[in-house]
Amino acid sequence: MDHGQLPVLGDWLQAFASCHALSPEATFSLDLVLTEAVTNIMDYSRRPGTIGEIELECTLQDGHILAKLMDDGLAYDPTAATPANLPNNLDEARPGGLGIHLMRHYTSCMHYRREHDRNVLSLTLPMEHARASLQ
Repeated sequence: MDHGQLPVLGDWLQAFASCHALSPEATFSLDLVLTEAVTNIMDYSRRPGTIGEIELECTLQDGHILAKLMDDGLAYDPTAATPANLPNNLDEARPGGLGIHLMRHYTSCMHYRREHDRNVLSLTLPMEHARASLQ
């Protein structure tokens, strides 16, 4: 998968959200988290010049969305990333570097493991409501 295929993820996500009648807030949260996770896999787990494979599973359970991403790239654990230093104001803000912060904000649980030479990232998101503000 490469960045040009991200619209395929978006189409799949919209179909999943429609099929399960997810709220706009839950759909937004899931879209943001999955897009960031897949982009991180492409940017940090891929060997240069390789295509690789990313698998995605999503299920609903007890009022939560459970997402599992598996890829065959180099070991990359986004849960081990150092928390981002948030800017104090817009003058200090710079593009990029807040994706994992946003993933942590919109998920109630993130878990990484390396299994059979594959990265496995499990994410849990609340289904009923999205968090109202970033902190």
